Amino acid sequence: MIYFGIPLRSKKASNDWENVTRVFNRTLESVYRQTDPEFRIFVACHDIPELYGKYDGRLEFLISDQPVPKTKEEMMLDKGWKVSMIAEKIRLLGGGYTMLVDSDDIVSNRIAEYVNSHPGQNGFVSRYGYIYEDGSSFMKKILAPYRICGSCSIVNYSVEDLPDRLPENLWDDSLKEKWIIRKSHRYIPGYLKDIGRPLAEIPFPTTIYVRNTGDNHSMLGGSDLNGKRKMELMMRRKIKLTGKAGYEFGFLQ
Repeated sequence: MIYFGIPLRSKKASNDWENVTRVFNRTLESVYRQTDPEFRIFVACHDIPELYGKYDGRLEFLISDQPVPKTKEEMMLDKGWKVSMIAEKIRLLGGGYTMLVDSDDIVSNRIAEYVNSHPGQNGFVSRYGYIYEDGSSFMKKILAPYRICGSCSIVNYSVEDLPDRLPENLWDDSLKEKWIIRKSHRYIPGYLKDIGRPLAEIPFPTTIYVRNTGDNHSMLGGSDLNGKRKMELMMRRKIKLTGKAGYEFGFLQ
């Protein structure tokens, strides 16, 4: 079993809720299209968006009762709270492989099959993935995507790895100091390696990092790409969405 956790921003905190709903449905569909049915999806949110497809009990919404964030800092605290909600739920289920997915990214339909066929591992990380500008007709490959994208690590959490309570309130962000799942996605693979639990590289790209949807958490503080990343992208060839990857990631049905 693998758990996918998706923190979703609130309607009142969104620049364009209709667009947030559109890209969330694209993300949700890509997760739900797994070739192995042994998975569950938890969406932590204030508001349940309109769903474009039909889903069964493997999809569950966890509703936040915290204040709607207003500032950029509060939006990141809100995301952390929702990750904690997801973590608490997975703890109650006994832990297991967990992949956090940003609500605008797109994932491969092969993840559950691969992970479920490799029990007992520490987890997995993407050696490379793709980057996609929302609305374009192509994407490009990127190395070490976890450094800029929060949807690239799959960690096998035990019950002891997960928080047994939610923070006292939205403004209490202390859980990120103790629990792996609350640490920055940039540092999780390195942290796990340092404590003797290295993640294995998954042998295919798991994730398309989607930019410029208008509500990216990763771009709240400005550009998410440094000069080295921009140079890397300039050198990469364009990959059209009409090929094999289009089917794997759900662009084509």
